Amino acid sequence: MVASEDKAMLDSNTFPTPNKDQLRLITSAVIYGANASGKSNLLRAMQTLKRLVVDSASKMQVGTKLPVESFRLNSKSKNQPTNFEIIFIHQDIRYEYGVILNRERVYEEWLIAYPNERPQSWFSRKYLAESLELKGNQQYKWSFGKALKGEKQSIKKLVRSNSLFLSHAAQNNHEQLTQIFEWFQSYLNILTPNSIFEGFTLRVCDEDDTFRQQVVNLLSEADIGISNLKIERKSISDTEISLAKKIFIKKLFENQGIEEDIDIEKLQSLEIKTLHKMNDSEQEVEFEMEEESDGTQRLFELAGLWLYVLQHGETLVVDELGRSLHPVLTKALIKMFNNPEINQNNAQIIFTIHDTTLLDTQIFRQDQIWFTEKEKSATHLYSLLEFMTREDESLQKGYLLGRYGAVPFINGLNKINYAEKR
Repeated sequence: MVASEDKAMLDSNTFPTPNKDQLRLITSAVIYGANASGKSNLLRAMQTLKRLVVDSASKMQVGTKLPVESFRLNSKSKNQPTNFEIIFIHQDIRYEYGVILNRERVYEEWLIAYPNERPQSWFSRKYLAESLELKGNQQYKWSFGKALKGEKQSIKKLVRSNSLFLSHAAQNNHEQLTQIFEWFQSYLNILTPNSIFEGFTLRVCDEDDTFRQQVVNLLSEADIGISNLKIERKSISDTEISLAKKIFIKKLFENQGIEEDIDIEKLQSLEIKTLHKMNDSEQEVEFEMEEESDGTQRLFELAGLWLYVLQHGETLVVDELGRSLHPVLTKALIKMFNNPEINQNNAQIIFTIHDTTLLDTQIFRQDQIWFTEKEKSATHLYSLLEFMTREDESLQKGYLLGRYGAVPFINGLNKINYAEKR
Protein backbone atom coordinates (compact mmCIF):
# COMPACT_ATOMS: atom_id res chain seq x y z
CA MET A 1 0.00 0.00 0.00
CA VAL A 2 3.01 2.28 -0.40
CA ALA A 3 2.69 4.67 -3.35
CA SER A 4 5.30 4.78 -6.07
CA GLU A 5 6.80 7.97 -7.51
CA ASP A 6 4.05 8.09 -10.13
CA LYS A 7 2.31 11.49 -10.10
CA ALA A 8 -1.00 10.23 -11.55
CA MET A 9 -4.07 10.87 -9.37
CA LEU A 10 -1.77 11.85 -6.53
CA ASP A 11 -4.37 13.89 -4.63
CA SER A 12 -7.24 11.42 -5.00
CA ASN A 13 -5.70 7.92 -4.88
CA THR A 14 -2.87 8.57 -2.42
CA PHE A 15 -2.38 10.41 0.86
CA PRO A 16 0.67 11.45 2.90
CA THR A 17 1.56 9.77 6.17
CA PRO A 18 1.85 11.98 9.25
CA ASN A 19 5.54 11.10 9.55
CA LYS A 20 8.38 13.33 8.42
CA ASP A 21 9.65 10.90 5.78
CA GLN A 22 7.13 12.18 3.18
CA LEU A 23 5.86 8.66 2.58
CA ARG A 24 2.59 8.38 0.65
CA LEU A 25 0.14 5.49 0.80
CA ILE A 26 -2.48 4.38 -1.71
CA THR A 27 -6.17 4.37 -0.84
CA SER A 28 -7.06 1.14 -2.63
CA ALA A 29 -5.46 -1.94 -4.13
CA VAL A 30 -7.01 -4.56 -6.41
CA ILE A 31 -5.66 -8.09 -6.82
CA TYR A 32 -6.23 -10.13 -9.99
CA GLY A 33 -5.30 -13.72 -10.68
CA ALA A 34 -6.49 -17.03 -12.03
CA ASN A 35 -8.56 -19.38 -9.89
CA ALA A 36 -6.38 -21.16 -7.32
CA SER A 37 -3.53 -18.67 -7.89
CA GLY A 38 -3.49 -17.65 -4.21
CA LYS A 39 -5.58 -14.47 -4.05
CA SER A 40 -7.79 -15.77 -1.25
CA ASN A 41 -4.83 -17.29 0.58
CA LEU A 42 -3.15 -13.88 0.67
CA LEU A 43 -6.21 -12.39 2.36
CA ARG A 44 -6.58 -15.47 4.55
CA ALA A 45 -3.04 -14.85 5.83
CA MET A 46 -4.13 -11.39 6.98
CA GLN A 47 -7.18 -12.89 8.64
CA THR A 48 -5.06 -15.55 10.36
CA LEU A 49 -2.69 -12.97 11.83
CA LYS A 50 -5.64 -10.97 13.12
CA ARG A 51 -7.16 -14.08 14.66
CA LEU A 52 -3.87 -14.99 16.34
CA VAL A 53 -3.59 -11.57 17.96
CA VAL A 54 -7.23 -11.30 19.01
CA ASP A 55 -7.83 -14.88 20.18
CA SER A 56 -4.55 -16.41 21.35
CA ALA A 57 -4.84 -15.27 24.99
CA SER A 58 -8.59 -15.68 25.46
CA LYS A 59 -9.67 -18.61 23.29
CA MET A 60 -6.58 -20.79 22.81
CA GLN A 61 -5.89 -23.01 25.79
CA VAL A 62 -2.91 -25.20 26.64
CA GLY A 63 -2.42 -27.70 23.84
CA THR A 64 -4.60 -25.85 21.33
CA LYS A 65 -3.17 -26.06 17.83
CA LEU A 66 -2.40 -22.70 16.28
CA PRO A 67 -4.34 -21.94 13.04
CA VAL A 68 -1.39 -22.01 10.64
CA GLU A 69 -0.34 -24.46 7.98
CA SER A 70 3.06 -24.72 6.35
CA PHE A 71 3.47 -24.82 2.59
CA ARG A 72 3.22 -28.54 1.90
CA LEU A 73 4.35 -28.54 -1.74
CA ASN A 74 8.02 -28.05 -0.89
CA SER A 75 10.07 -30.60 1.04
CA LYS A 76 12.00 -27.87 2.92
CA SER A 77 9.21 -25.43 3.77
CA LYS A 78 6.68 -28.04 4.90
CA ASN A 79 8.76 -28.52 8.07
CA GLN A 80 9.45 -24.85 8.69
CA PRO A 81 7.41 -22.38 10.78
CA THR A 82 5.34 -19.59 9.25
CA ASN A 83 6.48 -15.96 9.38
CA PHE A 84 3.91 -13.14 9.60
CA GLU A 85 4.96 -9.50 9.54
CA ILE A 86 2.80 -6.40 9.22
CA ILE A 87 3.64 -2.69 9.12
CA PHE A 88 0.84 -0.26 9.93
CA ILE A 89 0.19 3.26 11.19
CA HIS A 90 -2.04 3.85 14.18
CA GLN A 91 -2.59 7.20 15.89
CA ASP A 92 0.15 8.72 13.71
CA ILE A 93 2.80 6.20 14.79
CA ARG A 94 4.23 3.53 12.52
CA TYR A 95 4.55 0.02 13.96
CA GLU A 96 6.13 -3.21 12.79
CA TYR A 97 4.77 -6.37 14.36
CA GLY A 98 5.89 -9.89 13.56
CA VAL A 99 5.53 -13.46 14.72
CA ILE A 100 7.08 -16.77 13.66
CA LEU A 101 5.20 -19.93 14.65
CA ASN A 102 3.96 -23.36 13.68
CA ARG A 103 0.93 -25.29 14.91
CA GLU A 104 2.59 -26.18 18.20
CA ARG A 105 4.41 -23.07 19.37
CA VAL A 106 5.51 -19.47 18.84
CA TYR A 107 9.20 -19.26 17.93
CA GLU A 108 9.56 -15.48 17.78
CA GLU A 109 7.43 -12.39 18.44
CA TRP A 110 8.46 -8.74 18.21
CA LEU A 111 7.11 -5.19 18.07
CA ILE A 112 9.01 -2.14 16.82
CA ALA A 113 7.63 1.41 17.00
CA TYR A 114 8.76 4.49 15.05
CA PRO A 115 7.40 7.46 17.03
CA ASN A 116 10.15 9.81 15.78
CA GLU A 117 11.19 7.99 12.62
CA ARG A 118 13.74 6.12 14.68
CA PRO A 119 13.06 2.48 15.54
CA GLN A 120 12.26 1.61 19.15
CA SER A 121 12.18 -2.08 19.99
CA TRP A 122 9.32 -2.38 22.46
CA PHE A 123 9.58 -6.12 23.07
CA SER A 124 10.81 -9.35 21.56
CA ARG A 125 10.86 -13.02 22.48
CA LYS A 126 12.83 -15.81 20.88
CA TYR A 127 12.50 -19.53 21.46
CA LEU A 128 15.60 -21.28 22.77
CA ALA A 129 16.55 -24.83 21.84
CA GLU A 130 14.68 -27.54 23.71
CA SER A 131 18.01 -29.17 24.45
CA LEU A 132 18.49 -26.58 27.18
CA GLU A 133 15.85 -28.51 29.14
CA LEU A 134 14.18 -25.36 30.36
CA LYS A 135 10.50 -25.07 31.17
CA GLY A 136 7.74 -22.54 30.69
CA ASN A 137 8.75 -18.98 29.81
CA GLN A 138 12.38 -19.84 30.53
CA GLN A 139 12.34 -21.45 27.09
CA TYR A 140 12.34 -17.93 25.64
CA LYS A 141 14.84 -15.13 25.58
CA TRP A 142 12.92 -11.93 26.35
CA SER A 143 13.85 -8.33 25.67
CA PHE A 144 11.91 -5.19 26.66
CA GLY A 145 12.82 -1.70 25.44
CA LYS A 146 12.88 1.38 27.65
CA ALA A 147 10.08 2.96 25.58
CA LEU A 148 7.65 0.25 26.65
CA LYS A 149 6.23 1.43 29.95
CA GLY A 150 4.02 -0.35 32.43
CA GLU A 151 4.02 -3.88 33.83
CA LYS A 152 5.79 -6.51 31.73
CA GLN A 153 7.32 -9.20 33.92
CA SER A 154 4.06 -10.44 35.47
CA ILE A 155 2.38 -10.52 32.04
CA LYS A 156 5.34 -12.45 30.62
CA LYS A 157 4.64 -15.25 33.11
CA LEU A 158 1.14 -15.71 31.66
CA VAL A 159 2.33 -16.27 28.10
CA ARG A 160 2.14 -19.86 26.87
CA SER A 161 4.16 -21.42 24.07
CA ASN A 162 1.02 -21.20 21.89
CA SER A 163 -0.04 -17.64 22.79
CA LEU A 164 1.16 -14.12 22.05
CA PHE A 165 2.56 -11.59 24.51
CA LEU A 166 0.66 -8.81 22.72
CA SER A 167 -2.64 -10.61 23.36
CA HIS A 168 -1.95 -11.18 27.07
CA ALA A 169 -0.79 -7.60 27.51
CA ALA A 170 -4.07 -6.28 26.13
CA GLN A 171 -6.04 -8.71 28.29
CA ASN A 172 -4.23 -7.28 31.31
CA ASN A 173 -4.90 -3.64 30.33
CA HIS A 174 -1.38 -2.68 29.34
CA GLU A 175 -2.00 0.85 28.07
CA GLN A 176 0.47 1.02 25.19
CA LEU A 177 -0.03 -2.50 23.88
CA THR A 178 -3.81 -2.40 24.23
CA GLN A 179 -3.83 0.31 21.54
CA ILE A 180 -1.91 -2.02 19.20
CA PHE A 181 -4.30 -4.87 20.01
CA GLU A 182 -7.29 -2.65 19.27
CA TRP A 183 -5.90 -1.85 15.81
CA PHE A 184 -5.99 -5.55 14.95
CA GLN A 185 -9.37 -6.05 16.59
CA SER A 186 -11.24 -3.00 15.32
CA TYR A 187 -9.34 -1.20 12.56
CA LEU A 188 -8.45 -4.21 10.39
CA ASN A 189 -11.73 -5.42 8.87
CA ILE A 190 -11.64 -8.58 6.76
CA LEU A 191 -14.62 -9.76 4.75
CA THR A 192 -14.36 -13.24 3.24
CA PRO A 193 -17.06 -15.08 1.24
CA ASN A 194 -18.03 -16.88 4.47
CA SER A 195 -18.21 -13.73 6.62
CA ILE A 196 -21.55 -12.51 7.92
CA PHE A 197 -21.69 -8.72 8.14
CA GLU A 198 -25.39 -8.18 7.51
CA GLY A 199 -25.84 -8.21 11.29
CA PHE A 200 -23.31 -5.39 11.67
CA THR A 201 -25.20 -3.21 9.20
CA LEU A 202 -28.48 -4.06 10.90
CA ARG A 203 -27.19 -3.30 14.40
CA VAL A 204 -25.56 0.03 13.51
CA CYS A 205 -28.67 1.14 11.59
CA ASP A 206 -30.77 0.32 14.65
CA GLU A 207 -28.49 2.30 16.98
CA ASP A 208 -27.89 5.34 14.78
CA ASP A 209 -30.67 6.95 12.70
CA THR A 210 -28.18 9.16 10.86
CA PHE A 211 -26.13 6.14 9.83
CA ARG A 212 -29.31 4.30 8.79
CA GLN A 213 -30.17 7.20 6.49
CA GLN A 214 -26.70 7.01 4.97
CA VAL A 215 -27.25 3.32 4.23
CA VAL A 216 -30.62 4.17 2.70
CA ASN A 217 -28.97 6.84 0.54
CA LEU A 218 -26.35 4.37 -0.65
CA LEU A 219 -29.01 1.81 -1.54
CA SER A 220 -31.22 4.36 -3.28
CA GLU A 221 -28.31 5.84 -5.24
CA ALA A 222 -27.59 2.34 -6.52
CA ASP A 223 -30.96 2.56 -8.28
CA ILE A 224 -32.44 -0.60 -6.82
CA GLY A 225 -35.79 0.93 -5.88
CA ILE A 226 -35.48 0.99 -2.07
CA SER A 227 -36.91 4.17 -0.56
CA ASN A 228 -36.33 3.38 3.11
CA LEU A 229 -35.49 0.72 5.68
CA LYS A 230 -37.59 -0.41 8.61
CA ILE A 231 -36.13 -2.21 11.62
CA GLU A 232 -38.38 -4.14 13.99
CA ARG A 233 -37.55 -5.57 17.41
CA LYS A 234 -39.23 -8.79 18.44
CA SER A 235 -39.00 -10.49 21.81
CA ILE A 236 -38.02 -14.12 21.88
CA SER A 237 -39.94 -16.15 24.43
CA ASP A 238 -38.27 -19.10 26.12
CA THR A 239 -41.39 -21.17 25.58
CA GLU A 240 -41.45 -20.44 21.85
CA ILE A 241 -38.07 -21.82 20.91
CA SER A 242 -36.25 -25.07 21.52
CA LEU A 243 -32.75 -25.36 22.88
CA ALA A 244 -31.41 -25.86 19.37
CA LYS A 245 -33.03 -22.64 18.22
CA LYS A 246 -31.57 -20.80 21.21
CA ILE A 247 -28.07 -21.84 20.21
CA PHE A 248 -28.68 -20.74 16.63
CA ILE A 249 -30.00 -17.34 17.71
CA LYS A 250 -27.09 -16.83 20.10
CA LYS A 251 -24.65 -17.49 17.26
CA LEU A 252 -26.59 -15.03 15.10
CA PHE A 253 -26.24 -12.31 17.72
CA GLU A 254 -22.53 -13.06 18.11
CA ASN A 255 -22.19 -12.27 14.40
CA GLN A 256 -23.88 -8.95 15.10
CA GLY A 257 -21.12 -8.07 17.55
CA ILE A 258 -23.02 -8.78 20.80
CA GLU A 259 -21.10 -10.24 23.74
CA GLU A 260 -21.01 -14.03 24.04
CA ASP A 261 -22.24 -14.16 27.66
CA ILE A 262 -25.58 -12.59 26.74
CA ASP A 263 -28.66 -13.80 28.65
CA ILE A 264 -30.55 -15.91 26.10
CA GLU A 265 -33.85 -15.35 27.89
CA LYS A 266 -33.66 -11.58 27.41
CA LEU A 267 -32.81 -11.63 23.72
CA GLN A 268 -34.62 -9.52 21.17
CA SER A 269 -34.26 -10.20 17.48
CA LEU A 270 -33.81 -7.45 14.91
CA GLU A 271 -35.62 -7.78 11.61
CA ILE A 272 -34.99 -5.59 8.59
CA LYS A 273 -37.60 -4.72 6.00
CA THR A 274 -37.11 -2.73 2.82
CA LEU A 275 -39.67 -0.16 1.70
CA HIS A 276 -40.54 0.44 -1.96
CA LYS A 277 -42.84 3.11 -3.32
CA MET A 278 -45.73 2.00 -5.50
CA ASN A 279 -45.45 3.03 -9.15
CA ASP A 280 -48.74 4.93 -9.12
CA SER A 281 -48.65 6.61 -5.70
CA GLU A 282 -46.37 7.65 -2.84
CA GLN A 283 -47.52 4.71 -0.73
CA GLU A 284 -44.70 2.48 0.51
CA VAL A 285 -44.84 -1.32 0.50
CA GLU A 286 -42.79 -3.51 2.83
CA PHE A 287 -40.59 -6.35 1.58
CA GLU A 288 -38.62 -8.93 3.52
CA MET A 289 -34.88 -8.74 2.86
CA GLU A 290 -35.06 -12.34 1.62
CA GLU A 291 -37.38 -11.15 -1.16
CA GLU A 292 -34.74 -8.80 -2.52
CA SER A 293 -32.25 -9.86 -5.19
CA ASP A 294 -28.91 -11.41 -4.29
CA GLY A 295 -27.23 -8.18 -5.40
CA THR A 296 -29.40 -6.05 -3.12
CA GLN A 297 -28.76 -8.34 -0.16
CA ARG A 298 -25.03 -8.25 -0.91
CA LEU A 299 -25.03 -4.45 -1.11
CA PHE A 300 -26.92 -4.15 2.20
CA GLU A 301 -24.42 -6.53 3.81
CA LEU A 302 -21.51 -4.41 2.55
CA ALA A 303 -23.10 -1.00 3.14
CA GLY A 304 -22.74 -0.74 6.90
CA LEU A 305 -19.12 -1.82 7.07
CA TRP A 306 -18.26 0.14 3.91
CA LEU A 307 -19.57 3.43 5.28
CA TYR A 308 -18.22 2.79 8.78
CA VAL A 309 -14.69 2.14 7.50
CA LEU A 310 -14.77 5.29 5.37
CA GLN A 311 -16.01 7.42 8.26
CA HIS A 312 -13.43 6.12 10.75
CA GLY A 313 -10.39 5.79 8.50
CA GLU A 314 -10.03 2.04 8.92
CA THR A 315 -8.74 -0.72 6.64
CA LEU A 316 -11.10 -3.03 4.76
CA VAL A 317 -10.02 -6.28 3.12
CA VAL A 318 -12.60 -7.96 0.86
CA ASP A 319 -12.37 -11.26 -0.99
CA GLU A 320 -14.46 -11.52 -4.18
CA LEU A 321 -15.80 -7.98 -4.00
CA GLY A 322 -17.72 -8.25 -7.26
CA ARG A 323 -19.84 -11.20 -6.14
CA SER A 324 -23.51 -10.52 -7.09
CA LEU A 325 -22.75 -6.85 -7.86
CA HIS A 326 -23.03 -5.15 -11.25
CA PRO A 327 -19.62 -3.90 -12.52
CA VAL A 328 -20.87 -0.30 -12.61
CA LEU A 329 -21.93 -0.52 -8.96
CA THR A 330 -18.63 -2.11 -7.96
CA LYS A 331 -16.77 0.69 -9.70
CA ALA A 332 -18.83 3.32 -7.87
CA LEU A 333 -18.09 1.71 -4.50
CA ILE A 334 -14.35 1.68 -5.18
CA LYS A 335 -14.38 5.32 -6.28
CA MET A 336 -15.66 6.24 -2.81
CA PHE A 337 -12.25 5.28 -1.42
CA ASN A 338 -10.51 7.25 -4.18
CA ASN A 339 -12.60 10.36 -3.51
CA PRO A 340 -10.99 12.63 -0.86
CA GLU A 341 -14.30 14.40 -0.27
CA ILE A 342 -15.82 11.08 0.86
CA ASN A 343 -12.68 9.41 2.20
CA GLN A 344 -11.65 12.24 4.50
CA ASN A 345 -9.94 10.01 7.09
CA ASN A 346 -7.66 8.04 4.75
CA ALA A 347 -9.45 4.70 4.84
CA GLN A 348 -7.95 1.94 2.70
CA ILE A 349 -9.34 -1.06 0.87
CA ILE A 350 -7.62 -4.18 -0.46
CA PHE A 351 -9.77 -6.53 -2.51
CA THR A 352 -9.71 -9.42 -4.97
CA ILE A 353 -11.90 -9.53 -8.04
CA HIS A 354 -12.26 -11.09 -11.50
CA ASP A 355 -14.11 -8.15 -13.10
CA THR A 356 -11.60 -6.79 -15.61
CA THR A 357 -13.60 -3.62 -16.34
CA LEU A 358 -11.86 -2.10 -13.30
CA LEU A 359 -8.51 -2.34 -15.10
CA ASP A 360 -8.74 1.29 -16.07
CA THR A 361 -6.17 4.05 -15.71
CA GLN A 362 -9.05 6.42 -14.92
CA ILE A 363 -9.73 4.41 -11.74
CA PHE A 364 -6.36 3.09 -10.58
CA ARG A 365 -2.73 4.05 -10.68
CA GLN A 366 -0.31 1.31 -11.72
CA ASP A 367 0.84 0.82 -8.12
CA GLN A 368 -2.74 -0.01 -7.12
CA ILE A 369 -3.01 -3.02 -9.45
CA TRP A 370 -1.58 -6.35 -8.29
CA PHE A 371 -1.50 -9.90 -9.64
CA THR A 372 -1.06 -13.39 -8.24
CA GLU A 373 0.40 -16.20 -10.30
CA LYS A 374 1.55 -19.72 -9.51
CA GLU A 375 5.26 -20.43 -9.84
CA LYS A 376 6.24 -24.01 -8.98
CA SER A 377 2.93 -24.36 -7.13
CA ALA A 378 3.69 -21.30 -4.94
CA THR A 379 2.00 -17.91 -5.21
CA HIS A 380 3.97 -15.00 -6.64
CA LEU A 381 2.50 -11.55 -5.88
CA TYR A 382 3.60 -8.72 -8.15
CA SER A 383 2.55 -5.25 -9.27
CA LEU A 384 1.65 -3.80 -12.65
CA LEU A 385 4.64 -1.50 -12.06
CA GLU A 386 6.87 -4.37 -13.19
CA PHE A 387 5.62 -3.90 -16.76
CA MET A 388 6.34 -1.15 -19.25
CA THR A 389 2.84 0.03 -20.16
CA ARG A 390 1.98 2.79 -22.61
CA GLU A 391 -0.18 5.71 -21.54
CA ASP A 392 -2.84 4.76 -24.09
CA GLU A 393 -2.64 1.02 -23.45
CA SER A 394 -5.83 -0.87 -22.66
CA LEU A 395 -5.02 -2.61 -19.41
CA GLN A 396 -8.12 -4.78 -19.64
CA LYS A 397 -7.22 -6.03 -23.10
CA GLY A 398 -3.58 -6.54 -22.16
CA TYR A 399 -4.53 -8.57 -19.11
CA LEU A 400 -7.01 -10.79 -20.95
CA LEU A 401 -4.38 -11.43 -23.64
CA GLY A 402 -2.00 -12.61 -20.92
CA ARG A 403 0.52 -9.80 -21.19
CA TYR A 404 0.77 -9.39 -17.41
CA GLY A 405 0.31 -13.06 -16.59
CA ALA A 406 -2.08 -14.07 -13.77
CA VAL A 407 -4.64 -15.57 -16.18
CA PRO A 408 -5.71 -19.22 -16.36
CA PHE A 409 -3.91 -21.40 -18.88
CA ILE A 410 -6.63 -23.26 -20.73
CA ASN A 411 -5.22 -26.57 -21.96
CA GLY A 412 -7.59 -28.37 -24.34
CA LEU A 413 -10.78 -27.08 -22.72
CA ASN A 414 -12.21 -25.89 -26.04
CA LYS A 415 -11.58 -29.31 -27.57
CA ILE A 416 -13.41 -30.96 -24.69
CA ASN A 417 -16.39 -28.66 -25.10
CA TYR A 418 -16.43 -29.27 -28.85
CA ALA A 419 -16.35 -33.04 -28.35
CA GLU A 420 -19.22 -32.86 -25.88
CA LYS A 421 -21.22 -30.71 -28.28
CA ARG A 422 -20.74 -33.20 -31.10
